[in-house]
Amino acid sequence: MADHEQQADAEDQALTFEESLASLERIINQIEGGEIGLEASLAAYQKGEALIRRCRELLFQAEQRIETIRLDDLPSGADADERS
Repeated sequence: MADHEQQADAEDQALTFEESLASLERIINQIEGGEIGLEASLAAYQKGEALIRRCRELLFQAEQRIETIRLDDLPSGADADERS
């Protein structure tokens, strides 16, 4: 992977969910609007795929946090099946 790709990946990892989603929406609008040429569209598509992965990662992390909170809030005598 080229240095600029690694730097772009690192920058993507620093984005919040909302920032990633906004960037993805801009890319979609550019591609659908024909605002950029073929090569730029392909690069934007690749960037969009990375943003989708980032959004999915952040959503997964949020789901895990919610599950942890939910399990922590169960009464101490709750059925063991509820915790698995």
